[in-house]
Amino acid sequence: MADSELDLKLLETLCNAFGPSGHEHEAQRVARDHGAKYADEVLYDRMGSVIFRRGDTGPKIMLAGHIDEIGFIITHIEKEGFLRFHQLGGIWDQVLLGHEVVIKPSHGEEKIIGIIGAPPPHVLPAEMRNKVFTKDKMFIDIGTSSAKEAEELGIRIGDPAVPHAVFRTMKRKRTEKMDNDDKSEATRDVTLGAAKAFDDRIGVFILLEVLRRLAEEKIDHPNTVYAVSTTQEEVGLRGARTAAQMLLPDVGFSIDVDISGDVPGISGLAQKMGKGVAISAGDSSMIPNPVFRKLVLEIAEEIGVKHQPAFLKAGGTDAGSIHLSGMGAPSIFIGIPTRHIHSHHGILDMSDVEAAVTLLVEVIKRLDEKTVAGFTKL
Repeated sequence: MADSELDLKLLETLCNAFGPSGHEHEAQRVARDHGAKYADEVLYDRMGSVIFRRGDTGPKIMLAGHIDEIGFIITHIEKEGFLRFHQLGGIWDQVLLGHEVVIKPSHGEEKIIGIIGAPPPHVLPAEMRNKVFTKDKMFIDIGTSSAKEAEELGIRIGDPAVPHAVFRTMKRKRTEKMDNDDKSEATRDVTLGAAKAFDDRIGVFILLEVLRRLAEEKIDHPNTVYAVSTTQEEVGLRGARTAAQMLLPDVGFSIDVDISGDVPGISGLAQKMGKGVAISAGDSSMIPNPVFRKLVLEIAEEIGVKHQPAFLKAGGTDAGSIHLSGMGAPSIFIGIPTRHIHSHHGILDMSDVEAAVTLLVEVIKRLDEKTVAGFTKL
């Protein structure tokens, strides 16, 4: 699949949409309105997850990508008009200072842009200048000079915020060694994406692209596919849990970003941006069914999809909830290696996204009752 076949306008709209954990409505409407065109039925759980069903016979295959992004919640309005905040999901203190955020006020229609600040080093004691400022010492400056001014803008305690950044693409030429030949090199054109919310709008985008291909190409498969845009993953895999309890899938896929191990200071991570879709061997939330994972690896090899192994010692995905639903559902995490996750600007390679879409479509075509039963047969 060439990257021109991917609906990059949809990806841009998804990534730019507002939707931190617990406040996913705007982003979820984008996913729903697009996915409904290719689904036989649209379902909902009571946590706000949107479920697109295609087919009505055979094993129930659940594809999950979470629509919520890392964000913030306003916890206090200072008398001088500055806003104190807490994170929604895990975000490192050192990626925050000086960055803009977008606040969605509960008593107003217009979103408000603020800047995360702290006392500048010029006024700090010498012993404080080299210390890391933690979130509890930071504030959001929206240009107001009193709590009354902030409240007149519609700001209230409990209002959500997200990083202020927009999706863009970057064209690069990359020279790489040819497989199994250390002396030969090839140059290829690369399309990179940069955005605030690849975690995990890229997963939602992939499942929507899979759904679109199944519909437009009239692909025959012996399964019922549930493509699920889940909620509140960043605060405890919550939407995936309720959606899986509702569907009781026979097989589960979590589609999410993976940490790219190719930046300075990282060692011991096999997965690298641009080296293919990551097929995880496990993380702190789940050990994938080994028979299922072997099949996925074999299919990737057979159809020539660029792929790579992955493992995370810490962190988890929606598969951590899916695989425990009902009597258990053999599950696997399919990842897109992404640089700088949980920050204002993640970077990924669109060829890895293409590989994930192609692989998932092919796996769906090959799953059937006998194959799925074989995942847990002794």
